[in-house]
Amino acid sequence: MRYYKHDIARAQLETAVSIILNGQDRSSAITLAGAASSILDAFVRRAGKEAFVDYARRVHEAQVGFTPKRKSYAHHIDKTLGVIAHKHLSQDDPDTVDLDLEKMAVDAVARAIHDYVSLNGQEDPFVKAFLQYAWVHSDGEKVLKEYNAKPDRMKPRT
Repeated sequence: MRYYKHDIARAQLETAVSIILNGQDRSSAITLAGAASSILDAFVRRAGKEAFVDYARRVHEAQVGFTPKRKSYAHHIDKTLGVIAHKHLSQDDPDTVDLDLEKMAVDAVARAIHDYVSLNGQEDPFVKAFLQYAWVHSDGEKVLKEYNAKPDRMKPRT
C-alpha cells in the first residue's frame, strides 16, 4: 500500500486533537503532534509558506536580536513541548522527567495545527474543535488582545 505523508500527518494530528478533547493520555497527544509537525513542516516549506519553526525564529530575532539556526531552534521547540522527552532516552538520561503534560500537549498540538492550517485552512472539523478548545482553555480574548498589540513583524506571514 502507498500512503501520502500528508494524510499520515493529518491522521496523527486528528488523533492528537481527539485525545486532548476527550481528556485522554497527554503523552500520546504530544508524541502524535510531534510526528505530525515533522511532516507538516516539510510540506509547508515545500509550498513556499512560513512554517511554525520559521515564524518562531523570526519572533526570537525580533525579541532578542538574532535569528537562531533552524535545526537547533526546531530542537529547542521540540524539547520545550516535551516531544524530545517522549521519544529519546539516552544512556546518560535519568529514568524520570518533569513535564507539564496538559500545557505541553496543547502547545504541541497548536504547533502542528499552525502548519496544518497554513496548508489546508481551518475548516476541517477537528481543527475548528481544537481552536475552540484552545480559545476557551487559554482565555482567547486576552490572547487575541495581546496578539493584536504586537508589531506586524511578530505575526505569522500568510
